[in-house]
Amino acid sequence: MPRKQIWSGVALAAAVTAALSGCTLKASDGTPQSFAELSALSPQDAVKAAGRAVAAHPSAKVHAVLSAPNATEASDVTASFGEHPALQGTLAVGPAGSAPDPSSAIPIAYADHIMFMKMGTDPSMAAQMEGKAWLRMDLAAMAGDPRTAGIGSDVLENTSPTKGLTMLTASKDLHKVGEEQHGGVQTVHYAGTVSGADALDPNLIGRGLTQESADAVTEAMAGGAVTSMAYDVWLRADGLPVAQAFTETTPVGALKGAIDFTDWGTGVKVDKVPDSQSVDYMEMVAKAAAASASPDASGSASPSQAPSASAAPSPSDAPSASSSSSEPAAPATPATPATPSKPSPTGTASAPATPATPSTPRSTGSSSSSSA
Repeated sequence: MPRKQIWSGVALAAAVTAALSGCTLKASDGTPQSFAELSALSPQDAVKAAGRAVAAHPSAKVHAVLSAPNATEASDVTASFGEHPALQGTLAVGPAGSAPDPSSAIPIAYADHIMFMKMGTDPSMAAQMEGKAWLRMDLAAMAGDPRTAGIGSDVLENTSPTKGLTMLTASKDLHKVGEEQHGGVQTVHYAGTVSGADALDPNLIGRGLTQESADAVTEAMAGGAVTSMAYDVWLRADGLPVAQAFTETTPVGALKGAIDFTDWGTGVKVDKVPDSQSVDYMEMVAKAAAASASPDASGSASPSQAPSASAAPSPSDAPSASSSSSEPAAPATPATPATPSKPSPTGTASAPATPATPSTPRSTGSSSSSSA
């Protein structure tokens, strides 16, 4: 089951910009002007300065590796952050404990709320995609359907430094680890954790978060699906992140991420995919649901024979740290990096399973639900 995202790309960017707009270091943009100036800042002011630095240079090349008990995922993209995020690059998924095969990477692109994944070369997808190369996902439209809400939007959070900076701002134990070389760059390393108890702290706003960001942190930890989050960031002299790392702990395992940033301020060009070369994911879901509701008596595939998660990389093939059966089953979904999940409601009756649906690589998630 796709988890309900609480970090939407646009809303998160706006919240983080506001949350990190405190402390003024310089009249022009409030960012450090030297390594010594950065190192002299308090950890809280350094993280806020990093947020302003990202806002001033809102694009970079990003390499991210996510590891979970059941899979590993790697993405290489050029991404822009802020009010109108965009990205273009590749994504690969492999077994747990080993690096994904680069030759298996698929092209991905995102702009104007539309995510594209080049899935047509996957033999298990060819028939469902009617010979078209790209899977098209309108994230705004999908957010309104409980079967698809949150799918795809998580890739934005894991190519952007803003989620980590928000969590570090929320951390009670945010501290300076020290001055370190990271990837050949002199950096200052900061670290902090957020627990369930921290998320309920009424003083979150006092630590520099807006009400919106504080609410997002609280919701991320609600229900115990994620019990703690540990974040690290390495900042260079001008306050821009060189790298981030995180561990999100859940009752059934941990999701770990390592994200490297280079070429800050680089341009992002997203190649437009013509409609003639793409198929809409929501249409695929609707067709699968219709086929299940009205099985073809002539002998065509029945719901049990319709494309399912077993026909292609399934939820167990993509990073996930927990599962739940308290919500309806939903389509296996395109693989994208993970973000904190909104836990499923507990203590409620399970809804009927949805029909077998288009099988595509599943999105990752620290607390994603799966059908029983």
